[in-house]
Amino acid sequence: MSVETEYHAAARLLAEGDARAAAARLRAVVAVGGLAPGFEAEARYLLGRALGACGDRDGMALEWGRVLGLDAAAERSRPLLTPEKFESVAQAALDELPQALLDELNGVAIMIEDRPSPEMVSDGIDPRILGLYHGVPLNRRSASFGAPYADTIHLFRANLERVFTTRAALVEHIRVTVLHETAHFFGYSEGQLRSMGLA
Repeated sequence: MSVETEYHAAARLLAEGDARAAAARLRAVVAVGGLAPGFEAEARYLLGRALGACGDRDGMALEWGRVLGLDAAAERSRPLLTPEKFESVAQAALDELPQALLDELNGVAIMIEDRPSPEMVSDGIDPRILGLYHGVPLNRRSASFGAPYADTIHLFRANLERVFTTRAALVEHIRVTVLHETAHFFGYSEGQLRSMGLA
């Protein structure tokens, strides 16, 4: 059986809920060696998901750490948007919000990075996540103490460009990601965001 066939069989097993069998097959796939970097990244990413589903967070973090490096090596040499244009698209998404909400966001840092840091990934953050809100949502804060640490919205430029390969799709999904992570700051759940078209 080819490594591609094994990979697809493992993906089916994981989708069906058999993470242990999926992980065993994917370990065999990555053990072959000499894989194309893009395929190896996909196999290790799926292996990380399977290990996480099995409760092996260390194994998941190890595989996902490798994915970070493989994805960085495969990154296109010319991004679709310059850093300045990417930032202006993100700012335009924020500017859609009413002034009262912008006032609440005043102390929230918005960081544009290529992808999550190795430290984030070792803490269990998906290496291919598009955006991340880090902080305590407004609706869960104590009135007397506020947030225990700084609020930050992360946008991961290289991950967004990896998924959305045309300028128009990328611009739209930067907007969606900014609004999605901003909504997390205000305390919206993933289910609520899906119903709003922001998932």
